[in-house]
Amino acid sequence: MRREQTAFLLYIALVSSLMLSDMAVAAPSDEATYMALANKAATDPTILAKLKEEAESGIPAAQFWYGTLFDPTTLKSETTVQKSWVNAKYWYLKAANQGDADAQDTLGFMYHQNQGVPQDYTEAAKWYRKAAEQGVADAQNNLGVMYGHGQGVPQNYAKAEQWYTKAAKQGYAGAQYNLGIMYAHGQGVPQDYTEAAKWYRKAAEQGEADAQYNLGVAYDHGEGMPQNYSEAAKWYRKAAEQGEADAQFNLGVMYEQGQGVPQDYSMAIKWYTKAAEQGNANAQYNLGVAYDHGEGVPQNHSEAAKWYRKAAEQGVADAQNNLGVMYEQGQGVPQDYSMAIKWFSKAAEQGVADAQNNLGIMYAHGQGVPQDYTEAAKWYRKAAEQGEADAQFNLGIMYDHGQGVPQDYAEAVKWYRKAAEQGYADAQFYLGVMYGQGRGVPQDYSEAVKWFILAKANGKKGVDKILDVVENVTTSQQIAQAQELARQWWNAHHPASGQ
Repeated sequence: MRREQTAFLLYIALVSSLMLSDMAVAAPSDEATYMALANKAATDPTILAKLKEEAESGIPAAQFWYGTLFDPTTLKSETTVQKSWVNAKYWYLKAANQGDADAQDTLGFMYHQNQGVPQDYTEAAKWYRKAAEQGVADAQNNLGVMYGHGQGVPQNYAKAEQWYTKAAKQGYAGAQYNLGIMYAHGQGVPQDYTEAAKWYRKAAEQGEADAQYNLGVAYDHGEGMPQNYSEAAKWYRKAAEQGEADAQFNLGVMYEQGQGVPQDYSMAIKWYTKAAEQGNANAQYNLGVAYDHGEGVPQNHSEAAKWYRKAAEQGVADAQNNLGVMYEQGQGVPQDYSMAIKWFSKAAEQGVADAQNNLGIMYAHGQGVPQDYTEAAKWYRKAAEQGEADAQFNLGIMYDHGQGVPQDYAEAVKWYRKAAEQGYADAQFYLGVMYGQGRGVPQDYSEAVKWFILAKANGKKGVDKILDVVENVTTSQQIAQAQELARQWWNAHHPASGQ
């Protein structure tokens, strides 16, 4: 949800900054004059008395600006007026009841945001509407917000869009951003990414950080315009420099991947850190990975564990798994199998295949939990069915030995093959053994040698001794066939190798 912008905040800035030292005290007649008087009245008792007199005489603008002097949110470091919500509301209400649009908008904000009055969405919507119907862009935007969220009025996206449009056409950046959201999500209007990008751009060019971020996302993903990483990085940077955490994270990703900017791990770390320190969970995870692997920063397992933990506690599943690994291996934290189980379980329950495999290993070895092959096989299966090669191999072992599942050589071969086809060397070796011994498959020495050759090529140690044994019971024709099969498999899986 974006930060809501209101005229209430805008006039605070104006009152604080307007310095009209030669403004006459007599016969004020318009909003600008009363605003200037209020600015000087804060420290000048004579002008304060004059403004009070005008307010008491029933002039709405004077009542409104006199009320701002009591408002605790107005930014005046020196003032002779005692801040009081009661007095502020008293004068705002007098002005609002006489039709002063700024006062109506301000009352709407007070009721909306629980400032000086009990939060009351119905009252907020009532006062916003009065100001909105007089053309106050801030009130039009905020009334759109009320309709969008069903606060004080029935939720109605079409009416939200109508009020956003009125404010947006007046150049109100917050409404332009909100209108972009409506088009992006198809709320109250047909979904239209091009129209969304149009309104994001209008708001972004006025410095609206949320819109700058969303425009960056649109360029990043090619939504509503051609994909353009340089433009994405440009708008992410503008939002990031205003402290927008998601933009800081995304800009970090751009630097890490070299998309739209030169690849620069140190710059990636800079932006990840800024986002992480604001609580961005994805940035915390990426920062953990950087410290874990020493990318852009010196390797530091303690820092890695610290950032993994922050992300893990916010529910980032990969961070939970990695923190579990840190506890299982005693890297950056004391080795603690029970803590490893805790974090592996959290990640596994979110469907992270690596965590499911890790949890299976813990049950198979009785680390942090009682040894339980049935539980191990259960978790291996969950990961294996997601294509996790380690788990496919481990599940094959369970079927091969009848641990946690009935012994079934055909099932063992099935899972060995799935891992082997992904280039998993141990699975290729065991698949070769199954073919050599005719377990779960018809005995086939050519297939056995093929998989042994591939296992060796993928780094499996000790294969030469097995190959020597197999070659003693195979013909040269079978060996040649196996070598050709291995070559074909390798080229199909490594097309650039040219072997």
